[in-house]
Amino acid sequence: MIHALQRLANAISPGPLPASAGLAALVSALAMPFADSCDIPSLADSFGDAANALGFPLYVITRISRPHSSARSRTNLEMIGARYPDDWVQHYQQRGYASIDPVHRTAFTRSAPYRWHDITGLNRLERRLLDEARDAGLISGLSIPIHEPGGSILLLSLSGPLPCVDSVINLRLAYMISTQLHFELQRLSRIQSRGPARYLSPRQRECLVWVARGKSSWAIGRILGISHHTVDYHIAEAMKILDVNSRTAAAINAMVQGLIQP
Repeated sequence: MIHALQRLANAISPGPLPASAGLAALVSALAMPFADSCDIPSLADSFGDAANALGFPLYVITRISRPHSSARSRTNLEMIGARYPDDWVQHYQQRGYASIDPVHRTAFTRSAPYRWHDITGLNRLERRLLDEARDAGLISGLSIPIHEPGGSILLLSLSGPLPCVDSVINLRLAYMISTQLHFELQRLSRIQSRGPARYLSPRQRECLVWVARGKSSWAIGRILGISHHTVDYHIAEAMKILDVNSRTAAAINAMVQGLIQP
């Protein structure tokens, strides 16, 4: 398991980890690409990179729910991110397959990851859907359901070669990166709910990260390759956005809101 974590961390982290890296360092290397995401598309891309490192080149992130007032078993589908064949996505949406997808049906009754070929009780329509998915290139896969308050489910589905799907280690690692994505998705949702005034530019975030680490404007300028006057400007702009009156308060405020990870 540790060796698998090492390979996955090396595949998605900015640089290779030393051979002596401990478990904490490995977990940090896995988590940081997710934590550095500043919006949902970049978060989905980080998840896709991690999934690809496990051998799953295709993925889809959706939120599914079933209206309590509906007499029919209709499933509402919210697309969050995907790296799926375009033709299949279009065909799936045109046919209204969300409500007859056995992967969705299983998600409402399971809380642990499951492989698509282990789904039982398939009816004729469900078998046809899975056959068409295979024809579209989704040969095999696994799904991780994360049940949320209110009855909705964040569903993360990964597709790849059968050996990758059947790997017990891959199943555990897929669950781990899925829960990490869910955690960061909640963080981004909280930030977005505060309105656009809370967004900081990449350079403002960089400067505040170094402020949080105790660096002066002169030192930050040397690190970032800009003048200390430019550093002061970016920090002052961040202070206005965050509505605080000191650079230290700006760094602390940004950390509390999850805008920076020092």
